[in-house]
Amino acid sequence: MRKLILFFAAIVTLSSMAQGPVYYPFPDRNAQWNMHLSLMGYPGPAHEEFYSIILSGDTIINGLTYHKLSIPFIQSSGKSAATVISPGYKGAIRQDTINRKVFFIPPAFITELLLYDFNMHVGDTVGGYIESNLDPKDIVESIDSVFVGSDYRKRWKINSGYDIYFIEGLGSTYGLIEYSPGTVVDWAGISITCFRQNDVTLYPDTATSCELITSINPFDKENYPLRIYPNPSHGSCTVEFDKSLNVREIQLTNLLGEIVLRRQTGTLTKFKIDNLQDKTYILAIIDKDNNTTYRKIINCQ
Repeated sequence: MRKLILFFAAIVTLSSMAQGPVYYPFPDRNAQWNMHLSLMGYPGPAHEEFYSIILSGDTIINGLTYHKLSIPFIQSSGKSAATVISPGYKGAIRQDTINRKVFFIPPAFITELLLYDFNMHVGDTVGGYIESNLDPKDIVESIDSVFVGSDYRKRWKINSGYDIYFIEGLGSTYGLIEYSPGTVVDWAGISITCFRQNDVTLYPDTATSCELITSINPFDKENYPLRIYPNPSHGSCTVEFDKSLNVREIQLTNLLGEIVLRRQTGTLTKFKIDNLQDKTYILAIIDKDNNTTYRKIINCQ
């Protein structure tokens, strides 16, 4: 009889777990969002930008722990045109998992603002930091779910004109922290191309490549006479390049854009880089014509 009672208790517990809502919290480390921005030219071709948003460490503000957001680089379709999005520190976030909310402190601010409320219902007005500056405001048009990784997550459609969704544990598909354009016509279109967490791509599917965007001047890696080894490294690596590149200087920066190493090459074509502490660095190779190429260095130490 006791076994039978325990069996039915287990069935009830499993049933309640299956029926209960599962909340996927917002990431607090090792996460990356890749974005694509497009803007029609007047006149001329469309302007495009590709960039990654990453979590780049923690900070204490007003006694609370926040997670910093940064954009390492902007890859632009125009060689000399100014970019719409700027690289660097973009603010800090913290989440209230119990109340299913995420808060945001923009750069140069000290007071937090609501970024996401994952409790909204159909018909609710979207408020907080990324609400539209113009009337009418965005409202929750519909709620459904989308496959992220191996699970379905709840999502809220807030803007049909620009196809903007809030996805639980992922954020806004319109630039993550960008204001909603509301009903403005011909505003910049921003869309998420992929989301990766703990080095695994989760969105739009696990098969999509989601490399960190670090180069504003793409090049043919197979034919480029440059080697970095070992990469991934374990605290140190060697950079070696051909004389034909006419390299003038190399610079090593962290993902906050801070230069941690700068060396004039002179006649040398081989350098050893030691004392790597951070997980990811960006190596800039600058030639005598001031053309710059970027490579990513992964540190496993």
